Amino acid sequence: MGLFLGILVAAVFFLYPLWRIFSRAGLPAPLALLVLLPLGQLIVALILAFARWPNTEPPASRP
Repeated sequence: MGLFLGILVAAVFFLYPLWRIFSRAGLPAPLALLVLLPLGQLIVALILAFARWPNTEPPASRP
């Protein structure tokens, strides 16, 4: 029971912040569930690094 509780706490510790980051970035929040898979952290990092974030403003053009 103790091991299961530890895994559950660790999952919530990682999932909640990532869920919020994805939703604020305008990306599908369930993508945060990828961190539960092997190599999922790498996939999440790549998505956040290279995906176009719909909620961000485009850079201002120089006059």
